[in-house]
Amino acid sequence: MNRTEANDFELFFNSIEPGLRAALVTKFGPDRGRDAAAEALGYGWRNWDRVSTLENPAGYLYRVGDRWGRRQQTKKPVAFEPQEIGGSPHIEPGLEPALESLTLRQREAVVLVAGFGLTHREAADLLGLRRSSIQNHLERGLTKLRSELGVQI
Repeated sequence: MNRTEANDFELFFNSIEPGLRAALVTKFGPDRGRDAAAEALGYGWRNWDRVSTLENPAGYLYRVGDRWGRRQQTKKPVAFEPQEIGGSPHIEPGLEPALESLTLRQREAVVLVAGFGLTHREAADLLGLRRSSIQNHLERGLTKLRSELGVQI
């Protein structure tokens, strides 16, 4: 890889790493999610000449991390750490079980958009979905969370 390609990858890495990590942590939990993100980004680095030409390289690397994470999956349920979800240890204690009650797509949409501040488009690109699908999963997930947590708006 020449210097220009390395600079291009560094810019790409800096723009997608937080969202990619957040998406994989949302799916697999803190430890396996971070490892899956590292594996995916390592793959991206090693194959940058091909990955950089893809229409959606971030989505492709999400799928690389997803496949790696599923291969590592154990029968132990995924547990979310409050620091991983909201960045603060002062999170509603009922949030973890409420998040676990959501479908995977609802949980991904809620955590990526509401928790980590990604736009609908960024979350959609990362997960390989349409923006309208993210909107639907987010709305359904937030409605279910409000119900589970007894929040009235």
